Amino acid sequence: MADDKGFEFESVGLASVLAGNVLQIPPHQRDYAWTADKVQQLFSDLATAKDSNLDYFLGTIVTIKKGDQKPLDVVDGQQRLTTTYLMICAIRDYLVKIDRGNDAVRNIEGTILNTIDRRTGDRPRLTLNTDDREFFRALTKKSVNLNELKPTRDSHDLLLEAAKLAAKWVTKVTAITDINSVPDVLNRWLDYLEQDAQVVLLKASNGARAFKMFETLNDRGLRTSQADLVKSYLFGEAGEHLDEAQVCWSTMLENLQEIEDDEKSLTFLRHLVIATKKFVRADEIYQVIQDSVRGQSASITFLNEIKRHSATYVATFRPHSDHWSTYPPAVRRALEAFNFFDLKPMRPLIFAVAERFPPQEAVSAISFMLSLSVRLVIAAQTRTGSNEQAFASAALKVFAREIETSNALKSALSKVVISDAEFEQEFSTAKVSNAKLARYYLRTLEASSAGEAEPQFVVNWDETAITLEHVFPKSPSDNEWLDFREDNRRLYKTRLGNLCLLQMTTNSTMPNDSYAAKRPFLKQSGYKLTQSIAQNEKWSPDEIEARQREMAKLAVKAWPI
Repeated sequence: MADDKGFEFESVGLASVLAGNVLQIPPHQRDYAWTADKVQQLFSDLATAKDSNLDYFLGTIVTIKKGDQKPLDVVDGQQRLTTTYLMICAIRDYLVKIDRGNDAVRNIEGTILNTIDRRTGDRPRLTLNTDDREFFRALTKKSVNLNELKPTRDSHDLLLEAAKLAAKWVTKVTAITDINSVPDVLNRWLDYLEQDAQVVLLKASNGARAFKMFETLNDRGLRTSQADLVKSYLFGEAGEHLDEAQVCWSTMLENLQEIEDDEKSLTFLRHLVIATKKFVRADEIYQVIQDSVRGQSASITFLNEIKRHSATYVATFRPHSDHWSTYPPAVRRALEAFNFFDLKPMRPLIFAVAERFPPQEAVSAISFMLSLSVRLVIAAQTRTGSNEQAFASAALKVFAREIETSNALKSALSKVVISDAEFEQEFSTAKVSNAKLARYYLRTLEASSAGEAEPQFVVNWDETAITLEHVFPKSPSDNEWLDFREDNRRLYKTRLGNLCLLQMTTNSTMPNDSYAAKRPFLKQSGYKLTQSIAQNEKWSPDEIEARQREMAKLAVKAWPI
């Protein structure tokens, strides 16, 4: 069936997908990745459905059709197709081994596993990617000795393990069958795979259409597939420079290993495109790169940019990277504090600053972005669309060298800056449930009140020595803390004005039953803001409000714009 949107689709048996098409995993798609448990799960699910005389639906196979005489590129379905191909090879090899079912063997060889090319002879109906192709070809030869094969990659180990499991599966399903009846048993299995183990085979006219349909039908793996599609497209454009393309992509992946992000490749590509080309959503990456990077020269240029820029991008997550060795020491502390908040919409901008700003301007810019991060978090404005667009626009201008100083950057972001007055107001009523954030805020305010330079840069202190104390406790004793009503206790427990820092030894011995019992310990604290609490005769919502208003005035100075 076809529609007018550039798609063809049909419901068909999984083995019939192989028998009716020539398929290839794009040369640089990801490797075979199914572990033994997934392979065995497929075999088990198929057996259960077949024994119950039920159809079994295995999802959608998404492909790109590039022409009637060309193989289909498999976008989604590689693992299922490859494992099914290995199952059918195992059926063929078992029939050869017992010297039965010669007609079935000829049909499997000539119809399901291979097609005849009048110039080159047998041609496999399924070809894997560059790294797995030759090993898979050797693995699926008729009557191959699996124990003689020498894997050289992790994916080869997985393929070999899957082939051995398929061989064991055939032995199991024929174990109680008379040898002369084995062909009938295995032919019924082939019929099931051709007719009842159903998939929807979708053929899209191009990669963008394939991805859009994949996104709609099969949401799992969305982000990984975007990065894979980008890779396949760029490598396809690279032509005879494929080796250079591979080196660039591999270097990018190696660099990105230092980042703790399940979607690191896609995230980096998106942030790079935002900083260097245009604002783009995650699900638009493939289309934007396909539209903007065309031809061999542009592809290789972009791949080299990916290789080079990935190192700088990773450095923005790693304050101790060599990238910062020529910068003033303050840049490492400022970056560490910025990463403590790690606001994703700012990532393209800080990458652009790391690429383009001279060292002293970079320190000032990152310090500004740290203060802005704190203000946005306190004001609960970290995820607004207008902010993300503003950061993206500024990143593009920094990368294009239209913005070259921190003052110019501040001016460009003036519409998203939280003013001193607004920040003071928001801080005066802020609640913080995250203990790490609360400790950072209080530590910075303590350092600022003591006149320390750059107090906002300090995020690493010994949490085993410094603890967070709720003056009005999270679990108050009965018949105490009577100034707090039932309806406002929840509201004041996590107010910043109710929180303070204490040394671990003090906190471990301080009673929790009343303010009067706590007050001497607070007075003896080495922290100025903690000591000031003890000046109050009692502790009630009024005292919390008053203390937090004073803290808010200090916050404006601690995180300056």
